[in-house]
Amino acid sequence: MSGVIYKIVTGNEVYVGSTTDYKQRIRRHRYNLLNKSSSCYELKLYKAIRANDGEWEISIYEDNLSMTKDELHIREEEVRLLLGATLNVVRAYRTIEQKREQNRIQGAVIVKCECGCLISRHSMLKHKRRSNHITRMTSLSQA
Repeated sequence: MSGVIYKIVTGNEVYVGSTTDYKQRIRRHRYNLLNKSSSCYELKLYKAIRANDGEWEISIYEDNLSMTKDELHIREEEVRLLLGATLNVVRAYRTIEQKREQNRIQGAVIVKCECGCLISRHSMLKHKRRSNHITRMTSLSQA
């Protein structure tokens, strides 16, 4: 898979993103910026662009990246931190330790599932429907 890390600049603020289809991603940003019915219309990035009289510039930061989706998100997060992007509302990637720390801060209770995974208690039902849980349980019952 060939990926792209891009940045959007509006005023003095920066947003960093990644995609495997750059042209489609540009169209999606334009749609989200202009379409009030878009679920993303009120995101920080689009509010900042509209506050800057609709002025924004998108450019490729790195391209032709042969990476998995996770590797692309890891690199996006590195670039986001490097450029001091202030318009991203979520991290592109969080390590397991960062996820655990966030859960601790939010008061999530981490439990061990019967398949051996550590997950938050409120995610248990969703976890049990996932294929990795079902696969683990199948292999445990066959052992």
